[in-house]
Amino acid sequence: MKSLKIMIVAGEASGDQYAADLARVVKTRHPQAEIFALGGDMLRQAGVEVAFDLVSHAVIGITEALHKIGHFFKALKVATGLLKTRRPDVLVLTDFPDLNFQIAGRAKRLGIPVVYFISPQIWAWRRGRIKTIKRLVDRMIVLFPFEEAIYREAGIPVSFVGHPLLDLVKPEVDPARKRQELLGQAKGPLVALLPGSRAQEIEFLLPVLAQAGKRIQVRFPEARLFIPLARTVSEQRVREILALYRVEAQLVRDQAYAARAAADLALVSSGTATLETAILGTPMLIGYRIQPVSYWLARLFVKIPYFGLANLAAGEKIAPEFLQHEFNAETVTRAALHLLTDRAAADAQRRAWAGVRDKLGGSGAAERAAAAVLKTIE
Repeated sequence: MKSLKIMIVAGEASGDQYAADLARVVKTRHPQAEIFALGGDMLRQAGVEVAFDLVSHAVIGITEALHKIGHFFKALKVATGLLKTRRPDVLVLTDFPDLNFQIAGRAKRLGIPVVYFISPQIWAWRRGRIKTIKRLVDRMIVLFPFEEAIYREAGIPVSFVGHPLLDLVKPEVDPARKRQELLGQAKGPLVALLPGSRAQEIEFLLPVLAQAGKRIQVRFPEARLFIPLARTVSEQRVREILALYRVEAQLVRDQAYAARAAADLALVSSGTATLETAILGTPMLIGYRIQPVSYWLARLFVKIPYFGLANLAAGEKIAPEFLQHEFNAETVTRAALHLLTDRAAADAQRRAWAGVRDKLGGSGAAERAAAAVLKTIE
């Protein structure tokens, strides 16, 4: 095969990670491959030339996105320029459909094949987008079995590769040792607070989680709280919010998976973190809150039985969910105390999460995704 040129677009932290792993596999097979991207730090660390930073500007909600529209138009301009001047052999898009569909359209007009890695959530809302995908995308790479069925039915070439998190989410050290480190002389329980990876999520979600954590400590004076900090999160801002609510919590950047695996309970913002927590087998509850206008607009269009990704993967509500006004310190504390005091309820979650891991496919998702990309080029 001739020297490869691959362009990647990753718009948020999880896509940045998965695309970085794919790029590493491609570079292993084709060391001279030229890979360039609109993405973030994980792609940079994988040796990819990042021409434009998209990840640090990721937002949630419709109204929030309006404030970033100028940045996205700039990203579209940069992407168009790269397609025209560098003529990649394939364009690999990850999630982020509103921008990526625009970029895909430009690639198709230039005769550049398009592979979509991580499907837009058409199963949740705007199912009609599948017509756009059929027109613009040469191959869809999906992470969940139910997504594969949707695309096959629509006549779109699709590859189910399993979920990359199965390779990524592994305790770095013995969880028991990490638990001892976090608890010190305290008896516990050990509770993880996961407010998300975006600045907006820290502002919207951490105050509720902090207040719930403080109430848990009233019930269990020897309880210890910790926050696994995403690389995109400001440690200073987290400390400011904790100080505002007079909550003590350890901030964990290293061995974060081991810490979460060691926890008795995790209070998790909706998203990839719920699936990570499920893979680790830790009991959890899930909460989320966005701007009111974004929430009411979403209610008009989003049609899914659960909003937690772990529950969606399970096909049933395993972890309690609290959305918008239900996501408050009182309701979260009540659910948390139930899971901390009812061993049977916590053990039932652990068994259910083992079943979810089985559904997500085996290890090697990045290798299978890279193979699908290279096959498209061939």
